Amino acid sequence: MSTHSHEPHQPHELDEARSNSPAVQAGDADAPTDSAGQAWEGRDLKPNPFSGDTGLADAALLEAMTQVAGSPLDPAAHQQVVKALSGARLYAPIVPMVVDQEVGENGLMADNSSEMAMVRLQAEDGRECTPGFSGIPPLTAWHSDARPVPIESERLVLGAIEAESQLVVLDPGAESSFLLRRPAMFAFVQSHPWTPSWADPAVAQRLRTIAESFPWLARIGVSPGSNSVHLGGPELGITLGVESEVPPEEVRRFQEAVAGDEELVAKIDSLAIRLVEV
Repeated sequence: MSTHSHEPHQPHELDEARSNSPAVQAGDADAPTDSAGQAWEGRDLKPNPFSGDTGLADAALLEAMTQVAGSPLDPAAHQQVVKALSGARLYAPIVPMVVDQEVGENGLMADNSSEMAMVRLQAEDGRECTPGFSGIPPLTAWHSDARPVPIESERLVLGAIEAESQLVVLDPGAESSFLLRRPAMFAFVQSHPWTPSWADPAVAQRLRTIAESFPWLARIGVSPGSNSVHLGGPELGITLGVESEVPPEEVRRFQEAVAGDEELVAKIDSLAIRLVEV
């Protein structure tokens, strides 16, 4: 994966509000101020939801991710990760990004200013992917210069959707890394139940219904798209059993029928089709 920089997602807010107390007059030397010289009077500071955070991973989430790493083709293990993710604190990686450069007296390029930006990744298929970390140790092991910013899991996933990322990867580079795909992301932020497409009976039934329109198709089977479906590659594998050679245009017609089915599009992140003789 390669990194892309975007505007940082701000996990905390500082609201300005009017106070019932008398306003602080400009030039009042006794009025308490912040480091920028602005008076604290009249400000409303929201409590920090992450005060006392140890920086370690949520135990239930880490255990669920570890279970998937050990049994990547167990759909119940995948579902447990999404369940454990609910309400968990994650860390978004923020890194400095140069916004202004000039050539110095020595003839070398020098940075004049920079700002902090949230890292985005690019998946193997070219789609944008948002990283999130269960704790500080896996984040710093992945990128030593990244600043860990705590954020609720729901806000990170929703932010990824709003940024048009179709993937969220938890703890990239770690042994327990887990890829949260588009259907799981949408189900998660809406608090809806989710089942991987390769284990969803509704997906299998809908594919069988579509298959009835193709007389040359003797058998259809579904499976995980790869043995490491929790890390990448196509989510769903579709096996088409045929008794004789099938023209390429017929296979394309089947692909178009699947792509045009709204129910399947909502449930399948990506797929791979292969033909086998029966």
